[in-house]
Amino acid sequence: MRSTVFAFLLLSARGGAAALAAWAVCKLLRRAHAPSRLLCWLWLAVGLRFVLPWGIPLSLPRPQNTQLAAAADTVQELGELPLVAPPPAVSAPAAALPWYARLTPWHALAAVWAVGVAVLAVRGIVGYIKLKRHVALACKTSDGCYGGACVTAPFTLGILRPRVYLPDDLQGTARRAVLLHEQTHIRRRDPLTKPLFYAVACLHWFNPLAWLAFCAFERDMEAACDEAAVRGRPLPERNAYCESLLHFAVQGRSIPGSLAFGQGSVKERIVHLLHYRRLGAGALAVCAAVVGLSVTACMVRPQVEDAPVTAAPPVTAAPPATAETAEPTPAPAPTSMPAVAAAALPTLDDAANSPRFICPVKYKYISRFATNGHRGDDLCAAEGTEIYAAADGVVLAAQEHYSYGNFVEIDHGTDANGLRWGTLYAHMQSCAVQVGQTVTAGQVIGYVGSTGYTTGNACHFEMQVNGTLVEPRYFTAYGGSDAAELTQEKADEILAEAVRRAASDQVTADDGAALSGVDLFTLPVAPPPQVSGYDPENGHPGIDFAAEEGAEIYAVAGGIVTAADYDVEKGNYVVLDHDGGLETEYQHMKSLLVSAGQSVVQGQVLGYVGSTGNSTGPHLHFEARQDGAPADLTGTALLAE
Repeated sequence: MRSTVFAFLLLSARGGAAALAAWAVCKLLRRAHAPSRLLCWLWLAVGLRFVLPWGIPLSLPRPQNTQLAAAADTVQELGELPLVAPPPAVSAPAAALPWYARLTPWHALAAVWAVGVAVLAVRGIVGYIKLKRHVALACKTSDGCYGGACVTAPFTLGILRPRVYLPDDLQGTARRAVLLHEQTHIRRRDPLTKPLFYAVACLHWFNPLAWLAFCAFERDMEAACDEAAVRGRPLPERNAYCESLLHFAVQGRSIPGSLAFGQGSVKERIVHLLHYRRLGAGALAVCAAVVGLSVTACMVRPQVEDAPVTAAPPVTAAPPATAETAEPTPAPAPTSMPAVAAAALPTLDDAANSPRFICPVKYKYISRFATNGHRGDDLCAAEGTEIYAAADGVVLAAQEHYSYGNFVEIDHGTDANGLRWGTLYAHMQSCAVQVGQTVTAGQVIGYVGSTGYTTGNACHFEMQVNGTLVEPRYFTAYGGSDAAELTQEKADEILAEAVRRAASDQVTADDGAALSGVDLFTLPVAPPPQVSGYDPENGHPGIDFAAEEGAEIYAVAGGIVTAADYDVEKGNYVVLDHDGGLETEYQHMKSLLVSAGQSVVQGQVLGYVGSTGNSTGPHLHFEARQDGAPADLTGTALLAE
């Protein structure tokens, strides 16, 4: 939804820029006495610019500045986004969530926009119906018009079969001029183009430049018909026409939505008619050329030249799968995680000889890893580009997430130092693997897209060591300067952090915990947590971990997901079966990353801290049960305050 909103706003901005340019050109052409019918063509081009996301491609040189080039590519990719995203070709089953848990502020903005469009559309339709009912008793006259007591001002009504309505007291020269005016409306298809332009303005009701374009088109449309009514007429007939214009205008404004004679600024129209003169052939040709160039400029869509594509290094472990072979073979979720070969994993104790993961995407450019909430590298590429597994591993997750969009998470096993490596690939158009599937380096696991929170087509690539995020550029075979040298100093820093995290996250359970089959636990949230006590006798058979909303929630031990659902009291919750009669439960989660039947490993992210269900604030309610009975973990180091 976020990308769709951005794409529509960019479309509106392009239309607004075209409207401003057209307004300046029309102002100059009016001073040159250019025919108003030419200006109408320019405004019609502006209207098309508001609704057509494509246009005439105009190649521009790529900026030398990296940040400017990245911004230009982002704008270009936004313009290429479909306003309605197609459904993914392959989708893994996601955890069941209530509809309101998937809503974001972007959905609220889209709802406000839809309400505004509906209100304006109803206003126009109601005005049309009211006017049609008002003149229902009008009778056809000898000159083919409709008149009667209900017709007090001249106008044209109807879209596919328009009719001209003239008052009975309008006779003689003035009647002929007014009739020519209205017939010019019909001949120029104004009863059709004006409602269409009004619909465009309704779609962009929040953009004042869209209404500027609509009002300017309406004014030039009336001026063009005025010119047709007085063209070649002597001065007395022009004066009679202007008197009729003034006479009907002072009677009051007509119902909005009708193509009514006397509409708009009367003073401006009368002054325009009194000074109107036909241009010579040369001047007319110049004005037509200016309008033609302006129309062409309105339809131009600038494109920045593509950067040299960085190819992924050749893969020797296994050839990349093609789109035809990327479809996974359905298989039941395994009850235990298969062993993962660790031969190709980096070696932090020997940085000089450390192997690298393969580059997962043939990208255009990289948006860097940052510590301000951006957890990995964005490998920007065209929509539908293949995404490869960076190394051998097992798929831990392949599903949809409100922020990641369609994503795949892979466990690559442990290295010689006992450190577990993992990668994550987000914002996919679709996934090509399933949970529990074993993949090889270079195998196609999905396709580049713009799902979730993203502003363009890219693969968000994350890498973790023992659950600690690391910068992929130190461990991935990026091209040229995109890769970074892994010094031994940097490797030692990463190794120390990974070991520290393992030591702080894992604690031994006391004998009094009375839990069978588990000797080592992982904290369900990042330490040091604030804990509220276990009190099953008073209806609280678990522990509350205070944490910030959106914080990761980890599996305390490996197991099988037996429930991943929503409950009025628990909110979004997950239940894990660890064998030996031991279960753990995680409640009040903001969102889930696992589904029922899925195998998880110790420390795997199950979801994010939230305040769903019967909760007074963001926190994790954690329960442990042995043979169905609540287990007291307060005496263990795991829950020491």
